[in-house]
Amino acid sequence: MDDDAALCAWPVATAASAWHRAKADTEAYRRLVVSSAQWDAYVAPPLDGGNPPEASDLVLQLRRAARQALPVMDDQAAELAWRVAETASAWLHQPTDPETYRRFVAAIGAWDAYAAPQLGEPVEELLDQLGEDSPPVAVGEIMAEVATRIGAPAHRDL
Repeated sequence: MDDDAALCAWPVATAASAWHRAKADTEAYRRLVVSSAQWDAYVAPPLDGGNPPEASDLVLQLRRAARQALPVMDDQAAELAWRVAETASAWLHQPTDPETYRRFVAAIGAWDAYAAPQLGEPVEELLDQLGEDSPPVAVGEIMAEVATRIGAPAHRDL
């Protein structure tokens, strides 16, 4: 996959993931629609049958640098983002087709499973290590301290 495709698919995948988690979020849906429209413009052949204009060396270098700046965009992430972009576009063009939506949700699930941060060690051990740095404190103790500070009169130097 070339750098342009990866840079075009990545926003669709991230927008789809955000919208899938919060479907009532109209901004997330707007970002999904806008990024999918940009994806459609990228993959659609020119209507006049001509070749798209060649990008300059500077533009190619900027695109390559942008892709390298995205730490999540290795080859597997680019493939998953491509799949999300394709299925998002298909679903937005056929929103009533249940099979298209199922494929879209499956692609988002694969993207989320890959792009989600993974803990390197079991959570119990991590929590034990955190307890060594700052031991657990009972909520009652914290609330008593906060209540004392709130109830204390403010001292002002006149």
